[in-house]
Amino acid sequence: MSQTYFLASRLMREPGVIVGPIAKVLGILINILFNVVYGITDANSLGITIILFTVFVRLLMIPIAYNQQKSMFVMRKIQPEIQKIQDKYKGMLNDPEVQRKMSMETQRVYRENNYNMFSGCLPLIIQMPIFFGLYYIMQHPFVYINTINTIYSTVSDGIIGCINSGNKDALDLFNTVCTTLGIDKGTEIDSNLFNYILNAIDAAQVKQFVSYVGSSEVTKMYNEKTVIESFLGLNLTETVGFALNRKLILPILSGFTTWLSSWLMSRKNVSTDPNVQSQQKVMNITMPLIMAWFTTSVPAGLGVYWITGNVFMVIQQLILTKHFEAKEAAEPAGNKKKDKK
Repeated sequence: MSQTYFLASRLMREPGVIVGPIAKVLGILINILFNVVYGITDANSLGITIILFTVFVRLLMIPIAYNQQKSMFVMRKIQPEIQKIQDKYKGMLNDPEVQRKMSMETQRVYRENNYNMFSGCLPLIIQMPIFFGLYYIMQHPFVYINTINTIYSTVSDGIIGCINSGNKDALDLFNTVCTTLGIDKGTEIDSNLFNYILNAIDAAQVKQFVSYVGSSEVTKMYNEKTVIESFLGLNLTETVGFALNRKLILPILSGFTTWLSSWLMSRKNVSTDPNVQSQQKVMNITMPLIMAWFTTSVPAGLGVYWITGNVFMVIQQLILTKHFEAKEAAEPAGNKKKDKK
């Protein structure tokens, strides 16, 4: 090349000591799932892989979800006892000793009924590292999925060869891209480094590079890249953003499914505490809005992951709620039979 550049460190930033190992493990699983899907069809293969990965993760979390739902029904059962304790000390909570006694009695009720007040937090705690790991994978799919890496490298090699051959249009575009990305003059850029550039620039610029190369093999690989990364007309590696286009369906669905899942959980909340009820209402409004906004700032693949997870949770909640309600309805009859004996 007549001009060479150092790749900006931010372009190849590592995911960190915590997210890095998580992304590596998730990447192995996603690579396996992708190979299976890609062996059947290349169309929408990355999107289908994300959906299968989400379902797999949620299936593993069913025991946790079961305990969470169980705790919710236990709370409904012990709510009258909790209310009695609250009424007992009503108006005296300014006294630290009274607060201590109330807390001890409440904990006793929890303990006797095997209620874990932190069970609702565990799914979120588990989900967060998975979410951040998947975020990095969706930003750099070619790092973790071998087939995509091969495609990216073929396209990168073709573009680099075109620039090295002295193609002025390709070189001018390369200079523009490097300036935009903050890449300084320096050493030669190989195909591995150019993969990051290819992943960072917009689709129109990639297509322009490919047209300058004029190679049937590179064009074929570019088309394959487009087919793989697209899902229902959306490029899953691109940030959703706020533009008025079809990608806005992701934050809308993200917010709606988050609200639906939260509503299904909260509608069984029988707490008579006005503060708890008020907090629940606020959460049911703010969480969907937060997730809708957050979805606009991440790759579209993360939106597919979150929406799929919410849909799975809604179905799971409906099934588990029906199960525990049937179990709850059967308990009095069983107790009566025992009493007669």
